[in-house]
Amino acid sequence: MNKKVTKLISKCLIKRRSAYCISGCILAMSFSILPIFASGFSDAERGIGTKQFETVKRADIVVRGLVKDEKGLPLPGASVKVKGSLISTATNINGGFSITVPSATSVLVVSFIGYDSKEVIVGNQTTISIQLAPSSNALEEVAVVGFGTQRKVSLIGAQSTISARELKQPVASVTQSLAGRLAGVVGVQRSGEPGRSTADIFIRGIATFGGNSSSPLILVDGVQRSIDNIDPEDIESFTVLKDASGTAVYGVRGANGVIIVKTKTGKIGKPSIFFDYNEGVSTFTRRPKMADGVTYMNLANEASVGRGLPAAFTQDYINKTASGADPLLYPNVNWMDALFNKYSSTRRANLNASGGVDNAQYYVSLAYYNETGYLKTGDLSQYNSSLDFKRYNFTSNLNLKLTNTTKLDLGIQGFVSNGNYPALTTEDIFRSALDASPVAYPIMYPGGFVPGQSSNGGFRNPYADLTTRGYRTEFNSQLYTNLRLTQDLKFITDGLSATAMAAFDVANGNNANRSKRQSTYFPVNVPGTNSPYKADGSLNLQQTYTSNQNYLGFSATQGGNRRFCNEAALNYDKTFGKHRVGGLILGYTQDDAIPFATNFTSSIPARQVGLAARATYSYDDRYFAEANFGYNGSELFSPNHRYGSFPAFGIGWVPSNEKFWEPLKNTIGFLKFRYSDGKTGYLIIKGFQGIGQPQKNHLLVRESGFFVADKRCIC
Repeated sequence: MNKKVTKLISKCLIKRRSAYCISGCILAMSFSILPIFASGFSDAERGIGTKQFETVKRADIVVRGLVKDEKGLPLPGASVKVKGSLISTATNINGGFSITVPSATSVLVVSFIGYDSKEVIVGNQTTISIQLAPSSNALEEVAVVGFGTQRKVSLIGAQSTISARELKQPVASVTQSLAGRLAGVVGVQRSGEPGRSTADIFIRGIATFGGNSSSPLILVDGVQRSIDNIDPEDIESFTVLKDASGTAVYGVRGANGVIIVKTKTGKIGKPSIFFDYNEGVSTFTRRPKMADGVTYMNLANEASVGRGLPAAFTQDYINKTASGADPLLYPNVNWMDALFNKYSSTRRANLNASGGVDNAQYYVSLAYYNETGYLKTGDLSQYNSSLDFKRYNFTSNLNLKLTNTTKLDLGIQGFVSNGNYPALTTEDIFRSALDASPVAYPIMYPGGFVPGQSSNGGFRNPYADLTTRGYRTEFNSQLYTNLRLTQDLKFITDGLSATAMAAFDVANGNNANRSKRQSTYFPVNVPGTNSPYKADGSLNLQQTYTSNQNYLGFSATQGGNRRFCNEAALNYDKTFGKHRVGGLILGYTQDDAIPFATNFTSSIPARQVGLAARATYSYDDRYFAEANFGYNGSELFSPNHRYGSFPAFGIGWVPSNEKFWEPLKNTIGFLKFRYSDGKTGYLIIKGFQGIGQPQKNHLLVRESGFFVADKRCIC
């Protein structure tokens, strides 16, 4: 390239403070070449019609690959980025990716949480397999704590986490997936009925006594919410705080432990669309095995004779039952087989999309869940009394970078569900199946007549309870919304930031019961004969119970809740050489209102206010100290005892970061000792609705291997 062109380029770039480089016939510069076509330059200066100025066109290359972990398993969600550019993508559920790079000299940077990043030069490769190794600096990662995050190495409080992938089970509620997967977490599932299969969760056992709830505080995206109806595909992290050091900042709400759930957010990269569908079959873990009719009668006779009473059944009756010749007069019914199917089905689908650029990321998803029950249905009624639960979820998270120091996060999620059930509860039907004799009466008489012997309607027919008593429908909906603004205050001092959050949640439920009761019948001998059969062969049925309502009635109940939450906080985190100092000051309010209140007391909103503070210190990632404090108030208590303070502290030491530990690094890579002591509280007192005897519960927890519960009455 001649000197005239070089001089021309320098003239164009000097005012723009831009750089350029000439290698042979190739010119590389950091701005558009359009300015040299502005007026004031001759064609010769522009290089038009000459070979002095050549344009180099970029040749895009499509690269496909697979990202695996140290065990060779695929890593979904790993970030793949072209170094020095904004081009990026993420791996799919199978660990695969496809990305377009500008040239063969491009470098791919592959990263995943908990693993060391890896750089790969594209070269002539169009298919690349990349294996990541676990990070040796994994403790530099952040962990979720109360009202914020901390580095893992500095954690003093006891906590457990579970991978979001482990929660993706074919179940209706996330709580069903926790038992046996988290240390110190106990899950008790009390029902397998579709839509009611939520498990009770206890952290380190039952911490609250006296008939009060021992359920932990559950926070979803920073707000007290239920996780029963969240689709597991939308969960990004799941953390359980167990001791007072971790839960003291929640004060009067933290006695039973705290579960913190964070939903997924978008990542920088091109749009990624993911669809997941699974269908399964479930069956009884164990079903009671009932005695058949003949065995039942023989045992009944043995019991009667053994007590000096006449036999309950004649041998002729037993023989006719065993022959099965006349099942209407001599029935032999297995009520478990008559009422229950062996299998039920579940299906779940989730469609989500995520992506974004540097100043805006998004995540949206739609999910569907359906579960059927084991109960059979009959064709005698023109309504549906089967067990069937359907739920539709949606989630939308938007993260905006308004300025270089200001971030805005908007989250909206919710669900609608519809459940269909028999008019009588499953428990009642199951109990009837256990109580009913296999030889009392058949399942049904011809013509749809309900068998029954009792004149007062007792000793009910289980099959009739299931198929002829009507049905119930339950419709529920939930909407969660939260808006969070985060401002970096480094213009005041490095490490200082502020955040504010407002949330509004609303839940509604509508239950409708359409039920009836049919009359019952039992065969009697035709007058003048010894047979209950008429001349036409039909049974001579006598009405034993007269129903007052053999048509579908209707009753309905409504319920709901509205919750308003506000939160504001100052955070500080700064390193001074080997010293690291952190702090938090936070205030919050929460109001709960019942829109369908039935009395004045329950119509009054329940309000909570609180302050939380935390101070942390570490020296050279070897010695750690932490202090937490919660101060809470609730209008549920009397004015003189409305507020309570809940302090906690902890210390930690990491000997594996000491110099004397270096010879043992290959044997024990990380060792940490910690101690914490603190006090947390419990707010909801059984039977106390704001009027009556005020009480206050405390739970004193010493994190040194033992726990002491202290319940005090302060009235």
